[in-house]
Amino acid sequence: MLWRREMPEDRFSDLLSFLAIIVFLLGLWVGIRAFFILAGVIAAIILVQRYYDKCLGRHLDLQSERKTIRLFPGERAVINFRFENKGNLSLPNANLKFQVKDALAADSLRGKPIVGSDAQLYETSFHIPKKQALEVSFPFIAVKRGIAAPSSIMLYLPLFRMQLLQLTYLGRYQTSVIVYPTQELVHGVEKFFSQQAGHVLADLALTEDPLQIKSIRDYLPTDDFRRIHWKASVRKNMLQTKVLERTYDMTITLILNISTTSRLGNAYVSPELERILSCAAFIIYQAAENGYPIDMHINLRAKGQTHIYTESAGQAETDVKNALDLLASVHAEDGMTEITSVLHHLKMRRNQTVSILIGELPTSLHGMNGRLYHVDPIKAVLEEVTLNREWVRA
Repeated sequence: MLWRREMPEDRFSDLLSFLAIIVFLLGLWVGIRAFFILAGVIAAIILVQRYYDKCLGRHLDLQSERKTIRLFPGERAVINFRFENKGNLSLPNANLKFQVKDALAADSLRGKPIVGSDAQLYETSFHIPKKQALEVSFPFIAVKRGIAAPSSIMLYLPLFRMQLLQLTYLGRYQTSVIVYPTQELVHGVEKFFSQQAGHVLADLALTEDPLQIKSIRDYLPTDDFRRIHWKASVRKNMLQTKVLERTYDMTITLILNISTTSRLGNAYVSPELERILSCAAFIIYQAAENGYPIDMHINLRAKGQTHIYTESAGQAETDVKNALDLLASVHAEDGMTEITSVLHHLKMRRNQTVSILIGELPTSLHGMNGRLYHVDPIKAVLEEVTLNREWVRA
């Protein structure tokens, strides 16, 4: 059972018990049978009440489908609460209360803001017959970026003595909603991707796939000994060298700097945080449409890591989903890391070839390699940055 029962103080039962004893003693004193009958009726009421209170809500299950609903602001969907009453008692006038973050807003229920929280409290009533299941629908509209799911689920049931039994759901509701940020048009992005295949690929670092043999040629003294094709060498009775297929690293590294620096050098959360995330969403979609894998790094703290990031899975649909999921989960309250530590992390992992930095440019770009582009979230224009010695000094 995933419900915690909170029973109110039973003073009514104590009063009835005291009354039954008084009536019984009075019957002994006056010798009238009616007093004994009245005492028996009161005792029966006490037994029925205790049985009802004990069994009420004992066999109630709340089922939720394990799924994730992904929406953009303005889109609608429905969350279903499925209650299954396996007991022999009906549950009349059941009052359901739950909280949902303000990324969602109910269509039919009026929410009450919770002081000190970014959530809304919703309430609805219904009747659950015995030995039956009931599905309660919660239609809602996505309001703003974020991740939301029903939480603090409580059910209030009227007891025999006209008080309320509180059932608090201890499980985790399995249906969650991810609201993606709206896309902010970034000028110059379409031209950027159309030019990549024309001239940037020649500037990217070339690698070779050891599993893809393009052809075989005669061995030269300058060739790596590990590239000798021994089977072909035996057939031709002379050393042969494997020519491997060249591969291009077309991954674009997206760097989000959600901090801004004051004149005194103190870092704060950028007031343009939402615009930064919206610009990133637009670039992510454009990269997927043009067939470019994309990595994303955000200078936000993560448990066990220097910062939060996603790595390309090699499939455009998966890259978009993972990146947008991360954008939806960004909360400035988690704490920021220095953007320089993100750049250092990138340098240690690999030499990035094409990077796009969204947000404030740091005073030092130490660790940046290849081509760098910058997007000012206010202007929303993609511009190339020239990496000179002044920029990349440590």
